[in-house]
Amino acid sequence: MKENINRSILTNEKLRGVFKNNFKLVNQAIQLARFYIRSGHEIRMDRLLEELKNNPDEGYVKELEELEKEDREDQSSEQE
Repeated sequence: MKENINRSILTNEKLRGVFKNNFKLVNQAIQLARFYIRSGHEIRMDRLLEELKNNPDEGYVKELEELEKEDREDQSSEQE
């Protein structure tokens, strides 16, 4: 139990410095999780939080969506 509390505190501290507004943090986390779900990728909470810490820019999810779209287009053109 104590390990979970310490992990939670460290997670909050890591993200607090990256996102000054908790609403933006939660919104970005939801958008990123939705992207992974729509694209069929699995993601664990620890990986999601780490990715948020490393890529806090609001445009990051849009960049991922564009890359995914390009990848699908490349795959469909290769099949033809």
